[in-house]
Amino acid sequence: MKNFALSATAAAVLATCQPAFSNEIDDLKAEIAAQKAAAAAQQSRLDALEQRLNAAQVQPAPAAKPAGKALQTDQNGGKLVESPAGVALYDDGNTSLHIYGLIEATGSHANHQTTAGGSATGFQTAWFSGNRLGFDADHALAIGERIGLPGLKVISKLETEFELPTGDMDSSDVFFNRDAWMGFYSEDLGKVTIGRQNTLTRDFTASWADPYGSADVGLKEGGYSNVNNFKQFIFYSGGANGTRLNSAIEWKKKVGAHGVAGRGFAFGSQGSGGSGDVGNGGSTPGDFKKGQTQEASIALNALEVGPGLLSANLSYDRANVNDLIHQSTLIGGNYRMGMFRVNAGYAHYTAEQGASNSAGTRTDNSWTVSMSLLPTPENEIALGFNEMKGKHAGFNGGGKIINPFGNTAGVATLADGSRKAIYASWMYHVDKQLDVYLAGDHFKVDGGWVLGDAQGNGNKFGAGQAYNSETEVAVGARYKF
Repeated sequence: MKNFALSATAAAVLATCQPAFSNEIDDLKAEIAAQKAAAAAQQSRLDALEQRLNAAQVQPAPAAKPAGKALQTDQNGGKLVESPAGVALYDDGNTSLHIYGLIEATGSHANHQTTAGGSATGFQTAWFSGNRLGFDADHALAIGERIGLPGLKVISKLETEFELPTGDMDSSDVFFNRDAWMGFYSEDLGKVTIGRQNTLTRDFTASWADPYGSADVGLKEGGYSNVNNFKQFIFYSGGANGTRLNSAIEWKKKVGAHGVAGRGFAFGSQGSGGSGDVGNGGSTPGDFKKGQTQEASIALNALEVGPGLLSANLSYDRANVNDLIHQSTLIGGNYRMGMFRVNAGYAHYTAEQGASNSAGTRTDNSWTVSMSLLPTPENEIALGFNEMKGKHAGFNGGGKIINPFGNTAGVATLADGSRKAIYASWMYHVDKQLDVYLAGDHFKVDGGWVLGDAQGNGNKFGAGQAYNSETEVAVGARYKF
């Protein structure tokens, strides 16, 4: 009986306490569930933050894109993705600045550098291309949309030339001797440039004067090869300041799918004031026409003729050099078929000589032919010939025939003659930026002409001289950025 009473009492106590124990367990379970839910939410937030961090580390910040079409092209209308414009220094979508350069090293050997037959071996000024450093600046102009010239921008180029063997400037005391101009560009306007720049006709005739220029004429400045014994043909594409013009205004525009037209005018820069070559200045007071140059060119590019493409152009130069008139007419072109390209052209040049043309008019009829072959994309082989031939050509004070468009005011001695040159090269294009090459040239002076050579060591060649010819071989590398 006593045991029964104790058991009954214990059962009653347990029954009384059961609801309390049950409530505490439920509370613990609920708290655990709540903590687990909070931990899961926190983990989800951590995972999201980690994904954002990984995305920011893997993907670069988007580059600034040009506002409108103006900065989607370079200064010549070429799409930037297809025509790299050097290394970008700055671009905020409205204004861009690029730096670019070309560095070429040439080693050569040339004979007949002294009257006794001595030769010269060593580094020389680059055979193919002038060493340069330049800056292109472009600024989009919103006003273009309002005046009917969409994509209008202001453009500028500053370009200097230096000599790799010494680091010297190409022109003493003139930093931006290659280019120093500003201008405007849009597809509808074309390209207008104001300042020091190539002669207009040089940019056109470079497509056929040797095998190294672009086959088609564009809005970009062109050029011939640099320091060798056949590039002198470039002087027929000259003006009052040589093959570059001071104080010039030039316009070029693409016409239709195949055409390019251009006009150029240079104010006189043979006076004592203003700006221009060191020692010269702006127009001569009271003589506005002195030192002026007028130019016009037209080109047709990549016309389908037979199995290949034909490109041709016609140019005219007129310059007043010390109140004497110099004129040239140039016509030429090239034909491409597969791996072959053939170039040919003709230049007719006249120049008044002596005070008021007292020494008479010089007349040159000169021509050139060349070809190139690309058996593979990396290998380029070229061969060419040109002849500069003139009647009644004047000598300068140093006893040499004056280059076309040179100063003929002091001419007193005249001669008929010619200069023939043959040249060849093999170039290997390592990639888009590096070329290596082997090249050579040979020239001969005939008739009464006397000339110097590209080496510039002072020896003369031709009538009455120890030699009338020279041969040169060169090896080099050219790097572009």
